[in-house]
Amino acid sequence: MISLSLLFSLLLSLLLRAVLIEAQCVDDNCPPTSRSDRDKRTSASVTDRKRSTGEPCAQVSELWAARVSEDDPYPSVEAELAYACLKSVPLHKPEAIALVDAIRPYLEWQSTLAFLKNPPAGYEPAPFDLMGHLQSVRDKLVANVYAGEIEFQEDLFQMTAKARDGHFAFRPDALTKVFQFGRPFALVSYAKDPLSTPAIKVLDEVKADGDNAKTVSRINGVDASVYVERLVNQASAAPDMDAAYNSMFYSTAVEEFGLAGEFQFLGWDFQYPGEKTTIEYAEGGARSAPNFAAVTVPFADITDGEAFYQRFCAVGAADVPRAPHVPLPASMGTSLQSGDRPVPVVTSCDYAVRGYFLDGDGYEDVAVLRIFMFPMGKGSFQRFQNAMDDFLEACKADGKSKVIIDLRINQGGHIYQGYELFRQFFPHIEPDLFTRWRAHRGSMLLAKHDSAISEGDGAGSGAARYSPWSYLSDLNTTYQPFTSFKAKFGPRMWNGDSFTELIKWNLDSPYLDAGLGASLTGYGNRRNFKQPLESRDIILLTDGSCASTCSVFASLMETQGNVKTVVIGGRPNGKPMQGAGGTKGHRTMSFDVLRNTVQVVMQKEAQTSGQKDPEWQLTDLPLIRSTDAALNMVDQIRRADFETGIPAQFINEPAACRLYWTLGMLKDVTEIWKAAAGSAWNGAGCVAGAGFGGARLRVPLQRRSAGPAERSNTKVISADDSGSGSCPRADWRMKEAFEL
Repeated sequence: MISLSLLFSLLLSLLLRAVLIEAQCVDDNCPPTSRSDRDKRTSASVTDRKRSTGEPCAQVSELWAARVSEDDPYPSVEAELAYACLKSVPLHKPEAIALVDAIRPYLEWQSTLAFLKNPPAGYEPAPFDLMGHLQSVRDKLVANVYAGEIEFQEDLFQMTAKARDGHFAFRPDALTKVFQFGRPFALVSYAKDPLSTPAIKVLDEVKADGDNAKTVSRINGVDASVYVERLVNQASAAPDMDAAYNSMFYSTAVEEFGLAGEFQFLGWDFQYPGEKTTIEYAEGGARSAPNFAAVTVPFADITDGEAFYQRFCAVGAADVPRAPHVPLPASMGTSLQSGDRPVPVVTSCDYAVRGYFLDGDGYEDVAVLRIFMFPMGKGSFQRFQNAMDDFLEACKADGKSKVIIDLRINQGGHIYQGYELFRQFFPHIEPDLFTRWRAHRGSMLLAKHDSAISEGDGAGSGAARYSPWSYLSDLNTTYQPFTSFKAKFGPRMWNGDSFTELIKWNLDSPYLDAGLGASLTGYGNRRNFKQPLESRDIILLTDGSCASTCSVFASLMETQGNVKTVVIGGRPNGKPMQGAGGTKGHRTMSFDVLRNTVQVVMQKEAQTSGQKDPEWQLTDLPLIRSTDAALNMVDQIRRADFETGIPAQFINEPAACRLYWTLGMLKDVTEIWKAAAGSAWNGAGCVAGAGFGGARLRVPLQRRSAGPAERSNTKVISADDSGSGSCPRADWRMKEAFEL
């Protein structure tokens, strides 16, 4: 499943087309920059300040009307003005209470409630009572604590911010539908070499002056790295602090999304970043500029805060979708990359899978498998499988004996592709990974419903036997079928909460084959595949953001495949860092899919009981009043954690080797791969981690007796190869949790 982190969920799902506000420099210490493109744009900072009277929402409306155009469909205003508009929206108390009451039944399906409230030792984020916070919001509404709608919604959003779970989100409408806030410049963090402590610099200054760019010592009066860490605590869905810290900066991976890091376009980009951003340099001098807000929806005729509410929040108002996938203007020039980019030898047509061969002394036997995401959609599994087959065949033909699996910024996606990728490398190792969900009234009613149908011989009984809600589907911890409802659904207590028993998916299933359009490698007609490489000849490469399906794959590779991980970046503390620092939940489910899944059972229960139980009833109000609503339905549990029941999400698993970014890595992605290979096989060392040991050092390369001297053109795995008839842009966001 995909992580909804704001890079990702969120973190990366919305790309801004924003006016880049020209930085105002202090003490004449601005770097030389080209202003030709920026001067053609309207400066929000000058025009907005002239409008000091009147309703702030009316002022935003005037500015939007004056600036919107085909070339600039999402014009910007000063952040301060946009936030003043939000603050002017009046609270509609009865509607707010109704929304809170409608959210609560959905939260019963969040699998991590008990462990968020009482996390194990070693879990860095603070404990958080999700249900308790929602009740606190309701109590404040009743007591008239909130001064306006946005104050209420900001407090409501703290459920999402403090859960630190990329699969969980509730984004209320007024806060998230209209404005996307940003800062006037982006940051980079890199060191002089992979083992040295990194420094923070401004991206456009590094682009102009290279390594001579000044070092940022303070941001808004606070030590620079401390300030970024504080942002992380309010603006990241990743539970791991180092992974979240990484996401704040430019990298070649985030640039693939057209972004420059979440410091500039905040991970939760609807959170107000303040009036301006001021940075101070270690070498002396400073730079300051106002922050901005992109207006992402039509904003005509919004005369005041009440008009804002009626347009964007009131139930029954016309739907106003938020701007989707808005690309950054080319003039922003976020990329530091120089020279020709590497050409893949194999790529899927959706670019989710790409294979490369490294060149140069000491790297002749190294290939790189770049897994950008695990995309959803028709034919996606077959395309993924075909691309993997062709990549490994190409490695064999060209004599590549070592593989780097590059998972940077991979936020997950199609869960079965994660299992497939593991089986491509270890086709004869059975994945030993388990799941469970909360055993509450709603989930148990659904399980009883599907189990009863599957026990019969009527219409739908055959399909119901493969439903995750039927005890006749899946396997127990000894890989045997469940023999009764209680054997699968318990309930069983962990950390003071009720859960199902531990469940292993049956990956050798004809129903699964039919749904995927192919068997997983190692099963069915793909049973005779051979293991292509030894564990010591494979490494995982991440930036800590690996999440969801990516974390499932990484766990299998590390715990069963004995493959080690190199992770790059993070806080400048020199300590070990997790390779998979995003959410490690096994499956997510959006509110709308959950409601549709249980609706029939809800109706039957209401008829039987004669009443609608508020703990069980799921209404569409939270869907109407949000731009995104999802939860973590299913935990990922490792065999080593059977007794404690601690979900993988709450366990710190440091990578074998940690490195820091260098300027060379930010300019040339092959430098990243070579640094990882150097540490894994050439004894180059690590900042932290257990390392690789002398046994993994490469033996002298032998000249290959066969193999092409020159590389052939890239092989593209097309839509026709998967039988889908089309190849849409890879999409790692998803809504269907239990549908293939």
